[in-house]
Amino acid sequence: MRLGRGRFAVNAMAEQVVAAPALQRGAGLSRGRTWFLAAGDVLALACAWAVTYVVAEEIGPLPAVSAPLWLLLGIAVVAVPLWLALFTAYDLYDNDSLRISVSSIDEVRDIFHALLVGSLVVMVVSQGLRFVAGWWISSAVEAAIFATTAIVFVPLVRGSLRSLVFPRVMQRRKTLIVGGGAEAELVQRKLERHPEYGLDVVGVVESFDDIAKLVELHNVDRVLLACEAGHDEALDVVRTMRRPDLQISIVPRYSEIFTAHATLDDIEGMPLVTLPPIRLGRSARVLKRGFDMTLSGLALALLSPLLALVALAIRIDSPGPAIFRQPRRGRGGSTFSIAKFRTMHVDAERRRLQDADFVAQNEVDGPLFKIKTGRDPRLTRLGSFLRRTSLDELPQLWNVLRGDMSLVGPRPFVVYEADQITGWGGRRLDMTPGITGLWQILGRNDLPFEEMVKLDYLYVTNWSVWWDLKILFRTIPVVLTGRGAY
Repeated sequence: MRLGRGRFAVNAMAEQVVAAPALQRGAGLSRGRTWFLAAGDVLALACAWAVTYVVAEEIGPLPAVSAPLWLLLGIAVVAVPLWLALFTAYDLYDNDSLRISVSSIDEVRDIFHALLVGSLVVMVVSQGLRFVAGWWISSAVEAAIFATTAIVFVPLVRGSLRSLVFPRVMQRRKTLIVGGGAEAELVQRKLERHPEYGLDVVGVVESFDDIAKLVELHNVDRVLLACEAGHDEALDVVRTMRRPDLQISIVPRYSEIFTAHATLDDIEGMPLVTLPPIRLGRSARVLKRGFDMTLSGLALALLSPLLALVALAIRIDSPGPAIFRQPRRGRGGSTFSIAKFRTMHVDAERRRLQDADFVAQNEVDGPLFKIKTGRDPRLTRLGSFLRRTSLDELPQLWNVLRGDMSLVGPRPFVVYEADQITGWGGRRLDMTPGITGLWQILGRNDLPFEEMVKLDYLYVTNWSVWWDLKILFRTIPVVLTGRGAY
């Protein structure tokens, strides 16, 4: 339908809204994320203190706490709002309303800093009580135990709330995309591919006409500007739509080179975005290599019984070797032999190259060749299971230990696939390929080939140790759910 000069393209949900804009929204709470998170934080902190005192009682020569019960209860009553105020000071309750993609892992640094400050305050209070009345409630050892425990409990509880509670309790937020062409379609596709964001795209408007009316008519919660527009026109729309409960997100004009690692600066109040340098220094490479060797060595030692069991099961399931090796492109354009558990019959490569009917079943774009697990006749009976669980990737830990691969890095494309990546995409070869990476946590094989290359480029140009840790942690739920694994 047409509204003003713009096009309003609707999905199934939006059609219901357009037909009956006065109807109440779906079941669930429209607000309350902050209260849920605050309650979860209090629970996590209480559990952390409980664990701290139990451990302290076991390892210490003196009781973990000597203050009377009435004082402890009084301190707890006062401590709860103070801890919440401290978390608020570190902006730990604004992310869910301001940001689209919220990960508890991204908050670990702020949580850690808040815990350090809070633990220091508790120690100061404890020393004061000990000096005045001879009571103690916390020591340096107990503060360390508490911070170590809480840095695990708090993100874990927050992640559980966001993944298990919010999707079932909170209303999904209606989102209107303003823009046309490939940019708006890409934004819509990304939002619809991630239901965990809690956003429903109710429509796409090509022009700025009547946007304010559409926002009110359809009770829109967020407007996403994904279009090329004049400065005055865009500014007028943003000012018109400003209201306390409406979030406005803008896709920057140079979105292809912007990343979350860009630095926001200002010159006399004028915003300035500084992009990080496109390089990985010698010290960073040494640090990354040491990190890879330590973790891959430990993983191989701990997982060796599982590796042996899987290898034996493969040999029993079908004729052929347990380990499949294939040439892949490595850092600087070099070639290495990747190791994976064999998931296909030994004639799989011949069928891909010689059977035209079989090649026509390809389900991905670009030079890649993939058929979803369950429909690929090349897979062995055990191979489908290994693909879904990503167990076939475990032998790559040996590649990491050797230095051919990294735990986190660009996708290690097959040689003939990698050779079709030219131009700026070649920067992905500046870094050692990884077992996991941005392509893994953001869609795996569900991503278009061109988007995989872009993600590899962004990773190479914006690497940090913290980013590697976040990707490793975010890989775990992706592997457990099996999303995009085929």
